[in-house]
Amino acid sequence: QLKNMDDYLNVAIRLGIQRVFLIHGKGKGSLRNRVHEQLSRMGDIEGFKHEFHPKYGHGATEVILRS
Repeated sequence: QLKNMDDYLNVAIRLGIQRVFLIHGKGKGSLRNRVHEQLSRMGDIEGFKHEFHPKYGHGATEVILRS
């Protein structure tokens, strides 16, 4: 799943997309934590936040990409 996330983010960066949502589900938070760890190490990420979203609830993280 993390490899798919990397591929997805690389495509978004190449296309010049400024913001995406990663759907990781709610569960116990282990996938969310791994996603956040990986995002914090990526250089093309301006920032990210995990908060309630009307469409995705608490199971998604918003990622702001550097332009």
